[in-house]
Amino acid sequence: MGKFDSVITAVEVKHTKLKELIKLYYNKKLALFTWGAPGIGKSETVRQAAQELAKELKLEYSENIKDLNDEKKFMVIDIRLSQCDPSDLRGIPVWDKEKGATIWLPPDTFPRTGYGIIFFDELPNAPPLTQASAYQIILDRKLGTYQVPDGYMLMGAGNRLEDKTGIFEMGTALKNRFGHTQLAKPTIEEWTKYAVQKGVDMRVIAFLNWKRTGLFMWDSTVKENAFATPRSWVHLGLLIKDIPSKDLENLRIITATQVGVGLSGEFAQFIKIKDQLKDISYYMKDPEKCELPDEAKQADLSWAFMVSLVEYYASKQETKVLGDIITILNRLQEEHGFFTLKMLMTVDKNLGVKLMKVGNKATALANKLFEYFD
Repeated sequence: MGKFDSVITAVEVKHTKLKELIKLYYNKKLALFTWGAPGIGKSETVRQAAQELAKELKLEYSENIKDLNDEKKFMVIDIRLSQCDPSDLRGIPVWDKEKGATIWLPPDTFPRTGYGIIFFDELPNAPPLTQASAYQIILDRKLGTYQVPDGYMLMGAGNRLEDKTGIFEMGTALKNRFGHTQLAKPTIEEWTKYAVQKGVDMRVIAFLNWKRTGLFMWDSTVKENAFATPRSWVHLGLLIKDIPSKDLENLRIITATQVGVGLSGEFAQFIKIKDQLKDISYYMKDPEKCELPDEAKQADLSWAFMVSLVEYYASKQETKVLGDIITILNRLQEEHGFFTLKMLMTVDKNLGVKLMKVGNKATALANKLFEYFD
């Protein structure tokens, strides 16, 4: 891994804790900044926290600028300071004849009323002069004649200097206007839960649960353009969702575009391991007695087997087939059986209903699944 792993710029928190802090800062209307490496979910966590706040406030979540100032909506207003000039925040000066003085007209992207988060994403990428223009709005919640509505909080996020992503050192005056956290890289368990809910391809989820070190392999000293981050794996899992495993060369090329050449070869090899399995019809014919891969001695084949079960179910999505698969899962280690059930969720959103129809043999795994997503 890169040298940045040993550098802590603020108190390090997990994604769930960051959401708690965002809610706390929102209720107190104070500004919060989160630092972190590229692609680990800083922006996504802000949006998840906003969605939860919207639900708590009985409002509808929105990022559509057309909903600005709608008091029935909870907004996330994403402002990229790196793409702004100082005047884009303060507005433009115009002569007020009645006052006999110049007044400033703030941009119409700032809310006048309502609820939400004004999110300065990638703030450290903005030049110092543009950063300086944000001082007053972050500390005083106003800028010239503009006043941030009481229902809004201010939030910032960005990479650190050691991440070498073209950022500027943030001035101490601006830093002191925020509370600061550093977001930890997600664990494979945290990423898996998110990936299942996003509908990421189960082959990607299975591969990363087998090769756990592959989730985040970015190194600031390496020049490769595509590299593995939680974000790039999610993108890959959406890109290949409709591409069959037999189209191996295409899968390898697409994987390389998102996570790099090295991992693309490993991912393709992982998918190819399934060739060592018996035909899926063998396992479905006698799910109670069929010979299963040795989970202790053939770990890679066991993971490939779980993918094969999910792919087969995806082609059928029948309650009887699900019942046969549950019979097999009950013969696997509990963690593997539960994991396969989570992957089944990625291909069938009505899985919960069908599990209830399967009967008693699915009860233990089903209850665990319902608790997991509660």
